[in-house]
Amino acid sequence: MKKLWKNKLFKYGLISIVLVVLGAAGFLGYYRMVRVQGVLSSYTINETLKEKSNAHRAVIYTQDRAFKNQVIEELKKNLVDENIYVEVKPVEEVGENRIEEWDKVLILSTVQSSDPPKVALDYINKHKNEKKLSVYLTADSSTWSKDPGHLDVTTAASKSENVTVFSRKMKEFLLY
Repeated sequence: MKKLWKNKLFKYGLISIVLVVLGAAGFLGYYRMVRVQGVLSSYTINETLKEKSNAHRAVIYTQDRAFKNQVIEELKKNLVDENIYVEVKPVEEVGENRIEEWDKVLILSTVQSSDPPKVALDYINKHKNEKKLSVYLTADSSTWSKDPGHLDVTTAASKSENVTVFSRKMKEFLLY
């Protein structure tokens, strides 16, 4: 090994490979950190309708991220005059959801490593035949590569021009 280490070509080649590997690992680590979704604090839309028996009840599971917050804010403005009570909760809690307690259940999440968060994916797979479940996913590629094809799934990139696309589709699902 000592003999190899004295060879300048070998030494610089090995150092270059190590630097490239460390640089790639650093980039991937940074990329994952930047893409981490925040945990949302729960809140409600149309709180005054909570106890009204004729009001529709819905829950949205999502993440605390600027784009998703904009979608929910636009949706909230569009639901002001509607007879629907909506709870907005962190996607991490979707596994605790009892779908039969709601008229509609929406998941607004992100695709990372080709899938939504595991808890959301498990819930989606468990309730894949429920008509009251609708899924909205953000992905840089604008697609969910593993979309099973039998769900009501809307997928688009987290770009400002897609805020209205998501909020409009979510409103349509909630009201019809």
